[in-house]
Amino acid sequence: MDERPLSRRRLLKGATAAGLGTTLSMGSAGAVQASDDKPDLDEVDPERFSYDDAVVEYEQISTRTGADIWVDIVRPDTDEEVPTIMVASPYFNTLGRGWRRQLKDPHWDQRDVPTSPGVPGLGGGESVPFPEWYDEYFVPRGYAVALLDLRGTRNSSGCQKYGDRDEVYDIVDSIDHLVERDWSNGAVGMTGGSYDGTMAIGAAAEQPISGRHPEALKAVIPIRAIGRWYDYAFVNGAQIQGQSLVTPSLFTEVLPAADTQNSGLDDDRYPLHVLERKACMGTFGAAVSQGHANPYQDAKRDFWRERSFTKDAAGINAATFIIHGLFDYNVKSHNVGYLWEALPDELPTKLWLYNGKHGDPHVPESEGGAKITHPFREKFVEATHRWFAQHLKDIDAGAHADPEFEVQREDGSWENGGAYPAAERDRTLYLNPDGTLSASSGEGGTAAYADGPASDAPESVTWVTEPLEQDLRLSGQLGFHLGIIPEGTDATTAVEVLDVPPGAEPSDPTTVKHTPDRDQPLLASYAWMRAWYRDSVPMRGRSTPTAGDALNPGELEEVTFGSLYTDLVVPAGHRLAFRVSAAAGGTLASEQGGTVRVACGRKGSRVHLPVAPLDPDYEGNDRGGADDSPLYGDPEGYDAYREDRDSSFDVPNLPNPTS
Repeated sequence: MDERPLSRRRLLKGATAAGLGTTLSMGSAGAVQASDDKPDLDEVDPERFSYDDAVVEYEQISTRTGADIWVDIVRPDTDEEVPTIMVASPYFNTLGRGWRRQLKDPHWDQRDVPTSPGVPGLGGGESVPFPEWYDEYFVPRGYAVALLDLRGTRNSSGCQKYGDRDEVYDIVDSIDHLVERDWSNGAVGMTGGSYDGTMAIGAAAEQPISGRHPEALKAVIPIRAIGRWYDYAFVNGAQIQGQSLVTPSLFTEVLPAADTQNSGLDDDRYPLHVLERKACMGTFGAAVSQGHANPYQDAKRDFWRERSFTKDAAGINAATFIIHGLFDYNVKSHNVGYLWEALPDELPTKLWLYNGKHGDPHVPESEGGAKITHPFREKFVEATHRWFAQHLKDIDAGAHADPEFEVQREDGSWENGGAYPAAERDRTLYLNPDGTLSASSGEGGTAAYADGPASDAPESVTWVTEPLEQDLRLSGQLGFHLGIIPEGTDATTAVEVLDVPPGAEPSDPTTVKHTPDRDQPLLASYAWMRAWYRDSVPMRGRSTPTAGDALNPGELEEVTFGSLYTDLVVPAGHRLAFRVSAAAGGTLASEQGGTVRVACGRKGSRVHLPVAPLDPDYEGNDRGGADDSPLYGDPEGYDAYREDRDSSFDVPNLPNPTS
């Protein structure tokens, strides 16, 4: 199936319709203000049922893959038809869910039936009937909550295949089953963090394709989630060590060894399912691990295509509310950017980029700070309620009264971000051989870094700007257009993008804790590239590395690639720095480039900064940004941008064809 070309997301429908006021402050866009037009949730969707009287039950659902999927359900005791909020997770018996890492209680608690109290050394907290907060909050308000054990985990049969499409098929078949229950109103919403959120995206992509009820999944709220599994293990061809070599075997071999079913006598095939799980580790588990291991991965091969939900995102019909951390270097933000730009324009959407890492937005203020710099639990709960009330019950709950895109700044405030990406022009900076950057190319020269043990070059080389004269907002992807001269037949490039405050140096230890009083360089973003795939990686937008070939040792090679997606205000007086090496942030070097020289100065390398307006009321056109911008416009505009620039290199690297 062809993927859609890049398109800019539209202006915030809700912000425009509601006429939201905004205020400007030094170095920031307009602060989000509460809308008076939002209805009172206690009036439009109040608590009406007793949680203590709720119906608790389970279903074993046979799916098209041959698996029996276990779903625990809690719902209000009522004759009314109610919608369902589902979380599909592999973690209920091992690592736990939410900031408290809660496990599900064993279904069968007799002593002669083994249970799995988490995985020693890897996590798992207290055991409760329904982990996280959704049951206690939503059941009294007239929703069923269904917690689905992913295939090969807890009480579901089948092999844990780590991203394989069978996981999503199981969920779609389970949704179809649940909406046919006599207590269901026919509407399902999905949410969850990390793997759970990824399953929500996958189900949203697959339900319209193969579900018996193509419109049953009405709304999803994926949190810190993956859009394409390739983008979790690789970036522009560069291999991420932990995500490609460690995590697959963790899920398909380590966790299954500790994850023992506790369905007991309520599963009439219990002995068979126990044996099946252990047998999976040496078969499907080993195959999945091997599928991730090779450092040279064609992103178009079947293994990755079936693990891509972004390629099917144009057909999603579930209202989609994405929540992701700006500094999440586990599930990296290009997952969000690629998915966001592929969603259909007519789809109800919302995007939050919070100031933090791979964290749970439900964490309270007293427990936050480690992964979410400024916790926002109350805002998160309210927005989740409004989203599900509006799209699962068809209530005017004010889900779209606030801006469609909001971003959390260094002080914890939330701002109307405009369209996303909001960049309306490029600021081009040329890399000079002395480590400076300038607005125009200077004298020629090179700077070198080592890619392999045979090189005597330094491990990294850094370029630094002068202190900024005014605040600078970067929105979207930074673009890198480099000329490299490797000694070998391949080379990797890793760029650490640093926001360096006054008094600090780029060489100082970095932080991702973004606060106003920060005195360390902020690790603002990363960019990576394996030059082997130089002909199929665009400077911005969805990257699908394919059909690579060897470099010519000693010859100039052109590489273009983009950073992770961001939305960051760099204050006046700060400096931007770009530290370039063969590997950073957990990636693996090619170890083949030897000494890699970066062509600088005249006819040299450059970085393109996606500069966005600080004022969110800026309207480049009727979509609230510069849709005709060469950065994020249609393919013709994109091509024109690439061709009209001062092209220093002989071979153009056109945007990647859709895959």
